[in-house]
Amino acid sequence: MLELRPYQAAAVDSLWDWFTRHEEGNPVLSLPTGSGKSVIVAEICRQAITNWPGSRILMTVKSQELCQQNAEKMVAVWPEVPLGIHSASLGRKDLGAPVMFSTIGSVWRKAHLLGRVDLIIIDEAHMVSSKEEGMYRVLVTDLRKYCPGVRVVGLTATPFRGNGVWLSDGEEPLFTGIAAQVTMRELLDAGYLAPLVVAPTTTVFDAEGVEIQNGDYNIRQLAAKVDRDQLVQQACDELCRLGTERKHWIVFGVTIKHCEHIAEALRDRGIEARVIAADTPKDERKALIAAYKQGQIRALVSVNALSVGFDAPATDLVALMRNTRSPVFYVQCAGRGMRTAPGKVDAAWLDFTDTTAILGPVDAIKGRARPRS
Repeated sequence: MLELRPYQAAAVDSLWDWFTRHEEGNPVLSLPTGSGKSVIVAEICRQAITNWPGSRILMTVKSQELCQQNAEKMVAVWPEVPLGIHSASLGRKDLGAPVMFSTIGSVWRKAHLLGRVDLIIIDEAHMVSSKEEGMYRVLVTDLRKYCPGVRVVGLTATPFRGNGVWLSDGEEPLFTGIAAQVTMRELLDAGYLAPLVVAPTTTVFDAEGVEIQNGDYNIRQLAAKVDRDQLVQQACDELCRLGTERKHWIVFGVTIKHCEHIAEALRDRGIEARVIAADTPKDERKALIAAYKQGQIRALVSVNALSVGFDAPATDLVALMRNTRSPVFYVQCAGRGMRTAPGKVDAAWLDFTDTTAILGPVDAIKGRARPRS
C-alpha cells in the first residue's frame, strides 16, 4: 500500500471536514499537476467505503488514459478495492461495483443503469460547464433524479475555467467552494515538482491583431499569423539548439496542420518527432506515447491532446509555439514538464510567444470573478 505524502493526507481530511460543515454543495480539490491526484482519489474512495460501508462511488474522467491511470493507482493504494471499470475505449462495461471508474463519454447517458450513487468524483473539473449543459452536467442532473443526495467532488490543477473565472462562479455552477488547495509553490519548495528553467528565445510568434473569443485567441486567425514556413523553420532551429541536452520534448502548436509542419521541420533536423491529435487512433496513440517514454521518439507535437492527463515524468523540455490567453491551458502545458523522475533536475521552458510575459509566472496564476454587467 502506498504511503500518502503529508499534503495528500491533509487534502483528504479537508474534504471530509468540508462535507461536515456544508450539508449541501459540491467542493473542489485544487491540486497541481504532479501532486498525485490519482493517489488522493484512491484514498478518498478507500476511506469512504471503509468508514461508510455500503457507499457507492463513481469516478469519471475525460479520456481512457486517465481512467486507466487512476485505476492502476487505486489498486496500488488499495489492493482489495471492489473496483469496476466502465469505458468503451478500454473494453470494460462494469456497472455494479462499489467503486466505478468510467470515461464520461461511456456513462453520461446511463444514470438509470448505475443504481444508487453517493459520491461522484470528476477529474479535470475545469472542463465542467458553468451552465446546465455538457456530458458531466447531464450525468449529474440525471443521477439526482434517482439519488437526490448525491454529492460531487471536482479535482483540478486549475480551479477556474479557460477564461480564468472561478469554477464556483457562473450562471449555474456545479461547484460551490474549494475544500483544499495545494499550491505549485508548496510542491516546488518541498521537491515534489521539478522547476521550469526559462530558456531565452529570439523567434517570436506574434498574435497582434488576433481576436479574443471566449477567453482565448481565435484559432483560425492565430493559425494564419503563426503557421508560416519561415517562422516555423526559425523556431525549430532555436528549439534544436536550446534542447541539445534534453531528451524528451513536448511541443504545442495552434492546429494539427501547424503541428505537422513543426514535426516535419524537426525531422528535417534529425529529431524524431511525431504528432498526436485528439483523433489519433487509440492504438497508434498508445504506441507513440510508449515510444516517446522509451526514448525512441524525442518530440511529441500536439495542439492540446497532451495538455491534460498525459503522464510522462521524464519530459524535460516544453516548447510553446502557440499563443494563448487561457490560464488553464498555460498551466496545463507547463505542468507536462514539472513531474519528477530519476535523474531529472528540471525542465526547459521555451516560450516562442508572449504568453509567459502576459500571464506571468506559472506558479502565480490565479482565477478571477465573473465580470458583472
